[in-house]
Amino acid sequence: MSKLSYVFIGIIAAALIFMGAVRGYQLYERKTAEWEEQRRREEGAFSFQNVPLSLASPQAEPVSYPVLFDPSSTKDVFLEDIPLAAEQEIQQARDTISSILEDYKTDVNLQSFNQDLAAATDGKAMDLRALSGGDLKQVLADNPEISAVVSKHLQNPDFAKTVQQILTNPQFVKSVQDLQQHEAGGTAAAKKTE
Repeated sequence: MSKLSYVFIGIIAAALIFMGAVRGYQLYERKTAEWEEQRRREEGAFSFQNVPLSLASPQAEPVSYPVLFDPSSTKDVFLEDIPLAAEQEIQQARDTISSILEDYKTDVNLQSFNQDLAAATDGKAMDLRALSGGDLKQVLADNPEISAVVSKHLQNPDFAKTVQQILTNPQFVKSVQDLQQHEAGGTAAAKKTE
């Protein structure tokens, strides 16, 4: 073969390689454009677990014209529970006191106080419930030894701390006040009827 034949074969091979490269580049551009279009569509949509969601906005619905606020047409409405009857208030106050004292039933110092209190009053006052009622003045008048029991136990700092926790409980204070008010109201009503 002559040199001219080698040159033609070289030119034809170079042309084929060039044409293959151009076709490969065109294929690459087409695939890149498709990937870009697909990525653009997926990024524009919300997706859940990589599944695109279409959140097309609904058509606007006609609405009525706004109504101007007229403060004179409003009326305050307050919702309240029905007030309890006197007997129910007394029972609720006693239940609250019992519930609070029940929380301290395992306190050793309070148990010792209760035992001494019951012994001093011959079982008339078994625990702090008897000293929390509305008839406290009558109980103290009938049993003067209660003050000695209280002063003896208040010297124990643990007992004093426990009693302070009980007596500063807002629910306990409110319940004692309710019992004392009802007792005072009942005594006043009894005096009026006499």
